[in-house]
Amino acid sequence: MNREEKKILGLTTCSHGLVHLFEGVLPPLIPLMIVNLGTNYFHLGIVATVFSYAFGLGSLPGGFLADRIGPRRLISFYLFSSGLICSSVLFSNTLLVYGVLMGLLGLSASVYHAASNALLSLRIREIGTAFGIHGIAGSLGVSLAPVISALLGAKWGWKAPHVVFGLFGILLGLFSLSIQEARKAPPAPKKGGDSLKGKLFLLIVFFLTAAFLGITYKAVMTFLPSYMGEKIDHFLGLPLSKVTLGGTVATLALLSGSIGQYLSGRLVGRYRGEMIYLILISFGTTFSFLMYLGKGTFLIICSVLFSFFYFGTQPVQNYLLSRYISERRRASGYGVHFSITFGIGSIASALGGYIADRFGLPFVFLGASLCFGVSLLFGALLLKITDHGDGACGSDPF
Repeated sequence: MNREEKKILGLTTCSHGLVHLFEGVLPPLIPLMIVNLGTNYFHLGIVATVFSYAFGLGSLPGGFLADRIGPRRLISFYLFSSGLICSSVLFSNTLLVYGVLMGLLGLSASVYHAASNALLSLRIREIGTAFGIHGIAGSLGVSLAPVISALLGAKWGWKAPHVVFGLFGILLGLFSLSIQEARKAPPAPKKGGDSLKGKLFLLIVFFLTAAFLGITYKAVMTFLPSYMGEKIDHFLGLPLSKVTLGGTVATLALLSGSIGQYLSGRLVGRYRGEMIYLILISFGTTFSFLMYLGKGTFLIICSVLFSFFYFGTQPVQNYLLSRYISERRRASGYGVHFSITFGIGSIASALGGYIADRFGLPFVFLGASLCFGVSLLFGALLLKITDHGDGACGSDPF
């Protein structure tokens, strides 16, 4: 990689980790916020849903906007606006104000994924490796969010993690201004009707697979720290509170996701992407169900393996979409993808909160495993409809 590519990769990896710190700041604090704000799982699940809907659905206009003004400019907007909004949590004292701020935070952060993946696919030559490294950063952000948020919250109160993450975003925004914008791609040639219909069907199946994976992801990420705290009595004999124990064990389990990100990113450029995708979803479905059944050490092992296979699907998704979508529509394609993944997936927070209050946290993970199984069916269909070629749109992408 040349110097500019390294700067782009550095910006996107740090920004990717941060966006998942923003996303994961709430779940580890749920026990603290229930006490301090006098609320419950259901209402905090609604707040998480507000964030998630804004975070997911905002990706759609964000993708179209990135194709017009440029992905780097949109990344800078995300960093500055999200940093300011998250820091403003310091002044919130009611659940309503906090919920509004989290909705605004989700909206401002929503543009990131479409912009960053477009920037990587357009400006870096080793795209599979770049997606793998970029995915590792996101996986680390997801996995470190529980323990960082829990430790800061337990020490200085539930507002502290928000302020720390917000200030980091502003500093990273200043660095983003040193990177030049990408050049626009030329218009793509028009395509025949039959070819267009076939590629639309391919994209629909791909997006349905991503949608059910997104539901699983949001359910697990929202309630995993609390689930770990409930199902695990101790960890290495350390005298940890329920909040810190849940966040710490969840973080250790999720760290394996970064390994899955890296390995799948390396493999996807060498072997057929749709086959790798199906294999990862198959194992992920298995271990998501075993998480419902497990407790103690067995639960930790299943969580580690679930994280490895689930997060391994993400670089594969990004790689496949870069082959299904032309450069001219690249950011818009990623916008649709992340809008579906995070937008539809966000229903899992409120629904999961209701299920947890009514039936208990284990049933949240049972529902998540069923959604993973549905994505497995669509993944098999995706493999089947691409059997006629190498699984890509070749020289004539959508």
